[in-house]
Amino acid sequence: MSPTKAILALLGAAHSMDLVSASSCTERTVQVGDISVRISTGGPTAFRLRIIPAGGSNVPNPMPDASLPDAPCQHITDGQSQGVSSDFGSLTVSPSGVVVLKDASGKTLTTSQPITGDTQLLLSSADGKLYGRGASPLDMLQLSATTSKPKTYNRATFTPYYYSLGDGYGALGAVAVDKNTGSEMDLTYTTSGKQVEWKHGPGSFELHLIPAPTLAEGTQRYYQLLGQALILPKYAFGFGASRWGWESRDYVEEQIQKFRDGKYPIDYIILDFEWFMHETDYAYNPEGKPYYTDFGYNPKLFDEPAAQLATYQNDFHIRFGGIRKPRIGNSGMLTDLRAKGWILPNGEPAGTYPPEGHYADERCIDFAIPEARDWYAKKMEHYTEDGVDLWWNDEGEPNYYTFWFWNVAERKGVAAKAPTKRFFSLNRAWSPGMARLGAAVWTGDVSATWEDLKGTPGMMLNWVLGGAPYVGCDIGGFNGQTNGKHLTRWLQIGAFMPIMRVHSVIDATPHFPWLFGDDAARAMRRAIELRYRLVPYHYSLAHRLYRTGKHWIRPLVMEFPDEPEVAEITTEWMDGDILCAPVVREDDTREITLPKGKWYMLGATPEITRTLIVNGGQQFGGKAEAAEVPAFVRPGAVVPLAAVGQHTQELTGKPLEVQIYTGADGSFTLYEDDDETTDYMSDKVRSTSMTWSDASRTFKWTVTSASGLDTAKCYKQLQLTIFDGSSGGIVRTDPQDIGTHGSIKVGTYGNIIME
Repeated sequence: MSPTKAILALLGAAHSMDLVSASSCTERTVQVGDISVRISTGGPTAFRLRIIPAGGSNVPNPMPDASLPDAPCQHITDGQSQGVSSDFGSLTVSPSGVVVLKDASGKTLTTSQPITGDTQLLLSSADGKLYGRGASPLDMLQLSATTSKPKTYNRATFTPYYYSLGDGYGALGAVAVDKNTGSEMDLTYTTSGKQVEWKHGPGSFELHLIPAPTLAEGTQRYYQLLGQALILPKYAFGFGASRWGWESRDYVEEQIQKFRDGKYPIDYIILDFEWFMHETDYAYNPEGKPYYTDFGYNPKLFDEPAAQLATYQNDFHIRFGGIRKPRIGNSGMLTDLRAKGWILPNGEPAGTYPPEGHYADERCIDFAIPEARDWYAKKMEHYTEDGVDLWWNDEGEPNYYTFWFWNVAERKGVAAKAPTKRFFSLNRAWSPGMARLGAAVWTGDVSATWEDLKGTPGMMLNWVLGGAPYVGCDIGGFNGQTNGKHLTRWLQIGAFMPIMRVHSVIDATPHFPWLFGDDAARAMRRAIELRYRLVPYHYSLAHRLYRTGKHWIRPLVMEFPDEPEVAEITTEWMDGDILCAPVVREDDTREITLPKGKWYMLGATPEITRTLIVNGGQQFGGKAEAAEVPAFVRPGAVVPLAAVGQHTQELTGKPLEVQIYTGADGSFTLYEDDDETTDYMSDKVRSTSMTWSDASRTFKWTVTSASGLDTAKCYKQLQLTIFDGSSGGIVRTDPQDIGTHGSIKVGTYGNIIME
C-alpha cells in the first residue's frame, strides 16, 4: 500500500479524496462568514493555513523557501470538514472554522476553537512546553517558553515559531510587515498550558503546521521548510579576530604578523567603521554629511586595497571582512534615495535589549524594494573585485526583515563579480530562513561579564532551535574589559560553536591572546588549536545539515528527551556526537550533568594520555585546570580530527586522525569539497563513509568522489586513535593512504592488521 493510501485508510471510511498533482497542492477554501480559510501543503514538510478577511490577500512571507515544491497532497472530506492530507498527516477545517491537525497515523495533534475573526487563532495543547522562540539576555538560560513576539534588536531575536513538545508539531506564523512596521511583527503566541493563542492585528494570517513526533524531528522538518542552510566557506569554520579600533595599515599588518609568529591559528579578520570611513555616523541628522563615503575605503588603512587584500590572503592566508550598516551617511545619496522613496521613515533602535531610544532616523535603506536592492548591490560590487571576502552586517534592526532583504542585495553584489563564490555574512539579528542565503549570526553587543559568558550557550541553543544554524558571539564581550581567565573560558566555549570570533569595543584591550600574559596566551592557543582540530568534523556536519536539515548543535533535551534532569540545561550541548560542558564560572568550578550511560572523556587535547570513562546519570564538580575543556562522547563515537594547523588551507596536508571510542558500533561520513565555491551544490563532493564494528574491532572506509572534483584539497592519508574502554589504553596506527577504500583490524592487544 502506498503511503498516501495508508493515510487515507487510517483516516477512516468517512473520508473522500480527490487526487491533486504530485508536484503541487491546490488550496482548499472554506468560507467562514467573511473569512476565507485556505488549506494546502506548504513546502516539503508542512501544511499551510491561511486566514484571510474579506478584501485581504496572502501574507508576503520570505521565511519558508518558496522555491521548494509543496508536498503532494490529496483533497479530503471528513464529515462536513474539508482539507488536505499528505504523507505526514492531514489538516481540515469545518464550516464553523474548527481546524484539526493530525499526524500520519491519524492521531489528532491540535484542534482550534471556531474561527470568529481575523485577529486570533486558539489551538488546543497538552502542555505548555514550547521551543524555538529565539532568546534575549532576559531569558537566555531558559529553553522552553510560554510566549513569543517576533522582534529583532541588538542582543535579541524572537521568532514566530515554536515546537510543542507535548503535542508533537511545530508552527511558523506570519503577518504582513511593511516599512512602517518597525523591528517587531504584529503577532504574538502565548500558551496557558492547555491552549496556544496566536494573536495579531487585523488582517491576513498565515500559519505553517509541521507534524513531527519529537523535538529533533520537528526541528529537522522546520529547517527543511526554511530551505537548505548553505555551507559556509571552510575558512568560516576556523577562527576570526575583529575589534573596533584598527588604527592604521601598519597596525593591521603588525597584528596579522603577531598571530602568525605566535602560532595562534587564524583564518580571517574583520574591521569596524575605520576600514571605510574616518568617523562614525551615530550623531548624524537625517540630512547626513556631504563628505561621508559609504562605499569607499579609508586610505589610512587601505591605501591600495586590492594589493593589500591579495597579500593578506596569498602570503598570510587571512581573509578580510568589513562592517556594513544598512543606512547611508552621504547627504547627496540620501537626497537621491529619498526622492525615489527608498528610505525607511524610522531609525535604528538604540542600546541593547530592551532598546532605549533610536538613532539614524530617516537614513536606513528600505531593502524590501527590489530597485533599492539592485542599487545597493551595484554599489557593493567593486569590493568583491578588490578581494573583500565577507560582510559583517551590524545595526540592521529598523525593520523585522531588514537583515533578510539586505543579505539578498549583498548576495547579488557578490554574484555579479564572482558567480561561484560562496556568500558569507555575519549578522547581528535575523529572521528564520536567512541561512539559505549564506547568512550567519552573532548574539549582539554582549558585555565582558561572567553572566554573559554563561548565557552564551543558551542564546546559541535557542537561536538554533528558532532557525539560525550558524551562531557566533563577541568572544570576550564587546562592552567592557575582559581578562585572561575570562577570555580563555569564552574561547573554550567558542571552539564548539558554529562561528568562533573575538571582538571588542574601541576603548577595551583587543582580544588578542598575547595581550593577556604568557599563561593565558598558552591556554588561549590551546583553545584555538582545538577549534582547528575540529574543522573536518564540523565541516562534515555542515554538509549533513545542508543535505538533511539535521543540525549538529542540539540541546540535551533533544538528544535525551526521557531524562528530565537535563531538559532545561543551557550550559551544555551536543556538538554532533560530542557533549560539551565547558567551564562557565569565574572560580573554575565545573558544572557538569551527564545523561545516563557510559561516557568517554574526549581525547582531542594533549592532556588526555589514557582512556578515561565516567558513568553518567550524575553531576560532577571540582576545579578545572586553566586549559581544561570538559567534553565527552559515548561508546561508538567516530570523530575525525585534523592535525593542528595555522589556517584551514593547510589542514589536509597532514594525515586525518580518526578517533574511535570502543564499546559499540559507530559511523561517520566525512565530506570534502573545494572549500570555496558553490560547486558542492551540484554535488562536486567527496564523501568517505567510515564504520567501526566493535565485535570484530574493524574500521572500514569507502570513498565516493564526484566526477570533476579537484581532490587537491582533500585528505590523502588517515590514521586511527582507538580509545579502548576495556583496557583503558590508547592504540594509535601509522598513517595509511585513503585511496578508494580500506580496512584496519585492531587486535585485542592493540596489534594492527591491515586488510
